[in-house]
Amino acid sequence: MRSPTRRPMRSSMRSPTRSSKCKLTLRFSSFVLLTCSAVLAAQTTSVPTALPSQPFSIRNTWFIGGVGDWDYLALDPQAGRLYIAHAAAVQVVDVETGALLGEIGDFGDTRDIALDPHGGYGFVSDAARAQVTIFDRESLQAAAKIPTDPNPHALIFDPQTRLLFAVCARPPSAPASGGSSQAGAPPAQPDDVSSLTVIDPATRSVMGRILLPGMLGFARAAGNGQVFIDVTDRNAILRIDASSVETLLRGAMSTQASAKTAADSAKESSNPANWPTLDWTGRNQSGAAAGHFRLFSLGAACEKPTGLAVDGTDMRLFATCANMTMVVVNAETGDLVTTLPVGPGADAVGYDPNRGQIFVANGGGDGSLTIIRRDVTDTYAVVQTLPTRRQARTLAVDSESGDVFLVTDYTGADRNLSGGFGALKMAPVEGSFQVLEIGT
Repeated sequence: MRSPTRRPMRSSMRSPTRSSKCKLTLRFSSFVLLTCSAVLAAQTTSVPTALPSQPFSIRNTWFIGGVGDWDYLALDPQAGRLYIAHAAAVQVVDVETGALLGEIGDFGDTRDIALDPHGGYGFVSDAARAQVTIFDRESLQAAAKIPTDPNPHALIFDPQTRLLFAVCARPPSAPASGGSSQAGAPPAQPDDVSSLTVIDPATRSVMGRILLPGMLGFARAAGNGQVFIDVTDRNAILRIDASSVETLLRGAMSTQASAKTAADSAKESSNPANWPTLDWTGRNQSGAAAGHFRLFSLGAACEKPTGLAVDGTDMRLFATCANMTMVVVNAETGDLVTTLPVGPGADAVGYDPNRGQIFVANGGGDGSLTIIRRDVTDTYAVVQTLPTRRQARTLAVDSESGDVFLVTDYTGADRNLSGGFGALKMAPVEGSFQVLEIGT
């Protein structure tokens, strides 16, 4: 385990100087930044609001390259590795040096990464290919590919049951009803229904699926068998008991397998149309969902919840909302504890249990990081708003060191387009994808 004491800034990994920033833009023949001064302004950290102790600041900027959009991050504090879901690859960065250690490739569209704290494997959701890839964290090689329902995004590994939950939100282009044209695909569900694909990593097979109401978003596990998921179109958070899910699905699997050979069962487990299904949408009148999940309504306090973090010790949820708010919710009762202001475009939220600090990545506007301190269980205050960079909307918190990591890139105008100034379109600047290391 790494020491929580951080070393001073490494000169070899420092952000380029202002003059080199200007030179950087001249090397990209296809793109030009709007002005060099805009780049310099983006690189200048404004004086943050005062913290009672040392304020946070951007200590390092590591340019790691790569192309395409990005989504969520995962951090392994023991190994000192940051995993970044970046388009068709997962990039792995050494958080001590900023070096790009390698990539896990062969994806269509990566969305989230989950890590098994008990073993040496990780999991990646691929929304484009409707599958989860299991990879070896030592070799960074894929070990297995598991099918899921369409559009898997958030991943949750529950350490109590050791099950993996892939949150599959119904894609906007999905048919609302009727059969599927893809052989072996699950039947289409209504637009207001999402699903969870439940995977047993030990056997590398699908146990079944759960149909749930609403458009499911980001998710987290509390570590005690409780799984929490944002329901973005209902201003709510869903709580599911993972042990109940395991019991119900193993029972359904046993019933299905009783009349089949092991080979037949293995073959059918790879076919989504044959997975055991728990219908908890409310359309099923049998009451099968009773007692297995709860829906915590956030009301007008939280519009379209996006990010989610969990304090598993005191059972508190921290959810970011589209109305520039973060709400604190009692994870046992669903009661709203308090609301706090955050910045525009709030997305990911992270919690540092060792220091009682909460971080909200605000990717809208010019970009900022809202830092919230918890003095006692239900006393919270915004203690700093740190300017970051545009689109820095996802983050990971290192609970060992107290550092926070965000990612973003630069955008410039594509000069290859014809039609004059009015036809210019903004596009990512090649090679500008970067990791921001934030600390005190």
